[in-house]
Amino acid sequence: MSNNTEALNYDPADPDKMKLPAGTKCGDCRHIYRCKAIFGHVETDTYCDWSPSRFVAQEASNV
Repeated sequence: MSNNTEALNYDPADPDKMKLPAGTKCGDCRHIYRCKAIFGHVETDTYCDWSPSRFVAQEASNV
């Protein structure tokens, strides 16, 4: 048995809301357009409705 413990990726008060990595918002995720259509998320949201969270940082554009 392992003694390693990991921080929870969700708020125990509302386990359906998965935490995003510290300092990020939904607008930083490459899935924002899908989540806006399915869940009604906006770019400033700080939790993910997918469980486990499917947050994937957007790649920087070469503008």
